[in-house]
Amino acid sequence: MKRFIYIFFATLLTMMWLGINVYADEYDGLDFDYGSVLVQLKPQITDAVSMCSDPFEELNISDAKCIFGDDTSSISLFSDKTEPIIYVLDLENPSRENVIDTIEKLKAMPNIEYAEPNYNVYEFSEPNDTYYQNGKQAVLDLIGAKKLWDFDIDCSDVAVGVMDSGIQTNHEDLIDNIWVNTGEIVGDGIDNDGNGYIDDIYGWNCGDSDGDVSYVSNHGVHVAGIVSAVTDNSKGVASVARNAKIASIKIFNSSGKSTLSYIIEGINYAKKNDINIINCSFGGAGWGSTSVSIVKSAIEAVPDIFFVIAAGNIATSTPQPDNDRTAVYPSQLTKDLDNVISVANTTSSDELSSTSHYGATSVDIAAPGTVIYSTIPTSSYGTMSGTSMATPMVASAVAVMRAVNPNILAKEIKETLCSSSDKLSALTGKVISGGRLNAYNAVKAIMPTATPTATPTTVPTPTATPTATPTTVPTPTATSMAMPTTVPTATPSPTATPTVKPTATPTIVPTVTPSPTATPTVKPTATPTIVPTVMSSPTAMPTTVPMPTVTSSPTATPTGKPTAAPTVTPMPTVLTNNKIECEIKDNKLIVSLNFEEDDELMYVAFRKGNELKKIVTPDIHNMTAEVDLSDTVYDSIDVYVWNGNMKPYAEVKQIEK
Repeated sequence: MKRFIYIFFATLLTMMWLGINVYADEYDGLDFDYGSVLVQLKPQITDAVSMCSDPFEELNISDAKCIFGDDTSSISLFSDKTEPIIYVLDLENPSRENVIDTIEKLKAMPNIEYAEPNYNVYEFSEPNDTYYQNGKQAVLDLIGAKKLWDFDIDCSDVAVGVMDSGIQTNHEDLIDNIWVNTGEIVGDGIDNDGNGYIDDIYGWNCGDSDGDVSYVSNHGVHVAGIVSAVTDNSKGVASVARNAKIASIKIFNSSGKSTLSYIIEGINYAKKNDINIINCSFGGAGWGSTSVSIVKSAIEAVPDIFFVIAAGNIATSTPQPDNDRTAVYPSQLTKDLDNVISVANTTSSDELSSTSHYGATSVDIAAPGTVIYSTIPTSSYGTMSGTSMATPMVASAVAVMRAVNPNILAKEIKETLCSSSDKLSALTGKVISGGRLNAYNAVKAIMPTATPTATPTTVPTPTATPTATPTTVPTPTATSMAMPTTVPTATPSPTATPTVKPTATPTIVPTVTPSPTATPTVKPTATPTIVPTVMSSPTAMPTTVPMPTVTSSPTATPTGKPTAAPTVTPMPTVLTNNKIECEIKDNKLIVSLNFEEDDELMYVAFRKGNELKKIVTPDIHNMTAEVDLSDTVYDSIDVYVWNGNMKPYAEVKQIEK
């Protein structure tokens, strides 16, 4: 097989043409493997060639594997039916550009039927989480989560800091996604990792200066579940970002109060621990300019951390919903900083929530934040509403973006979220982008795409001689829509009373259809495009596929037998004076011609009954050729003499044993 692979591709290389590769645009936005290429050979390709160079080196191929059809049966030159022969070629230097370059070189070769990227294929992935299956999380489909899940993007290397009221680290639907500082030893009272914080196992409590990040209200727990509840675990809720880690940066006390100093300390904690996304579901109005400058300088000093900040809710402290008229901080910093995005709240019907703040020049984007199901203490689930809920929707999408491209700049994240959003009339003049988050579009937009590169293709020098034609320090307040009736002061808990752990609703798991849908651009985001099944057309005696003139040994090794019994097709008109004479002597077939042409090729086919056993291509010297018959099984022999365009020079000579 290896010999066949080498000699086949060696022949193809002799047909390569000198040119420039400018074909990358055809593959923009498509999702395929960067280390391999699919190739289908044209029907009736033979191994009647000699080794002329190392094809793998020339074509950047490290290995070739026949994945459909018997590659040794491809010698059925004289059969009217040939099954497809399909190879997967592994590239020596995997990259998107090398895939495209190799494909274009292969397409220029006459013996290639198809050369295509090896498209990635994914399961239709719909999580089995209870509240997603019963339709309570339908807003996730609104932002493209269902299509995004099809890519099965693992976000486990991405940490999102939930700057809030603490979280329930052992919640059944959060525990597997809780960020853990592995450099610390639990409870030993020592700063083991030297980051300046003692026993910061799951994050940091900025108010009490310790590692106790346990929740003091439902708010932080609910936000954490929206960011990254464990998805597809047959319980609870699903989240956009699969397996993203949740680090608790606790800044609120049990009264829902915090200070700017806690916020700034929390930012510093994130910086020291490589937490590069922070969800800020809080804010307030009336900050003095100096206070604004202090917080701004802290955020500005960490350009690699992306801040997703709530625009605010209508409340006693912030009765004016238009942030262009009354600034709400830290949300307002989006006007000056690339690593800040401000988020408004929309409903499940894509209307701006009546309680949401907005701003045509101060709020960037909206996301669903009304009646959102998520995690609440203790290991239960409930609904909350407000920009506090819309904000983690965006943070979760950012986590996927960072998983796809860890080096993406904050400015690009912000611009991509806004430009890829779904434009809504309800948001025109209300937010800068005029749109509601589409997580699928955002991730799809940053997936790697090919860059057209002019790459000269050098024609290799074969050893064989083919003749075929080449081809103010105020008190910020949480921004949940309203507060529980038992707490009159501003607190991060929203109005809606959390639903107690519901009666178990049977989880309906839909039948997964393994067939993927066609995709555009990471595993992003239409359903990945697959390679169509292609069948070779039944072909009679070939007259259109040029065959290179080659020099091969008269004792050419057979490449195997075809899967279908060959049938001889009628020969076209030939030169009637040209004759082929044959005799068998001393276990050799001696073929004599009464003519000599510059581009003549001889093919000798051996048959056993109705089965083609092998084909050889002997050299012709002085109008004579010899073929060794040792170890050759046959009942009859057919001798063909063609030109380089596969036109016959003489009638086929048939010999019976």
